[in-house]
Amino acid sequence: MNSLSYFLSSTKNETVKLKRTFAFWLSVIGAFFIPLIYLLYYLLKYEKLIPKEGENPWDSFMTSQITAASPLLIPMFIILVTSLIVQIEHKSLSVKHLFTLPIPKWSVYFGKLFIVLGLVLFTYVLFALLVFIVGYTVGGVHGELQMWEHTPNVSLFVKLLFRSFISVLGIIGLQFWLSFRFKNFIVPLGIGMVLFITGLIVYQAKESIYYPYAYSMLSLFPLDSKDVNAMVWFPRVALYSIGYFLLFSVLGFLDIRRMNIK
Repeated sequence: MNSLSYFLSSTKNETVKLKRTFAFWLSVIGAFFIPLIYLLYYLLKYEKLIPKEGENPWDSFMTSQITAASPLLIPMFIILVTSLIVQIEHKSLSVKHLFTLPIPKWSVYFGKLFIVLGLVLFTYVLFALLVFIVGYTVGGVHGELQMWEHTPNVSLFVKLLFRSFISVLGIIGLQFWLSFRFKNFIVPLGIGMVLFITGLIVYQAKESIYYPYAYSMLSLFPLDSKDVNAMVWFPRVALYSIGYFLLFSVLGFLDIRRMNIK
């Protein structure tokens, strides 16, 4: 088998295992959480949410859900779901089994990392679909909200989601490494939560541009623009986040490759 075949085989096996885990259903629940709250809110409090004349109700409807999810829920979700996915291998002692198979260690490590990325991306896509479904649903129930009379700014919505996704890549890279390195589920979870809480505290400082756990907030409250419509696709935090992801992924693999499997 060539390198690509090893990687595809490892990814396929990880996908099959993922379907039977709580991590998958946690991703579904995570995607539903905010849209479901907004569904109830708009159905029950629609009188307060009727847009002014000439105002597109979709703007506040979409951006408020992203700004509600990205700073707090998404980093916590990533810390938890990454720890859960890797914990499956530690709990069943299958890490040792995988590393004794006649396949490259890199295909095991990066195959599982690819699945983590795919699961997070799946959550973002499902969240986006639910936002539109909920928007048209509440608009159909309460015509006063004018959801059907206006067109959602899809480009802006996708841009905000893209910025949010790119901003958490650094967290994914480090949390995956920690989860692979420590058998105890509490250790990577605890470290991640401490780093995340620290990010909430320091994100307003200029130095937070170098702190990956603050990027989920900086991606939506950027240093490069005060106008949400003028946001670029790749702010500084996105570039730094990609850099951290590559760094942590390589360092994590080099560390795991040295593991003495007995």
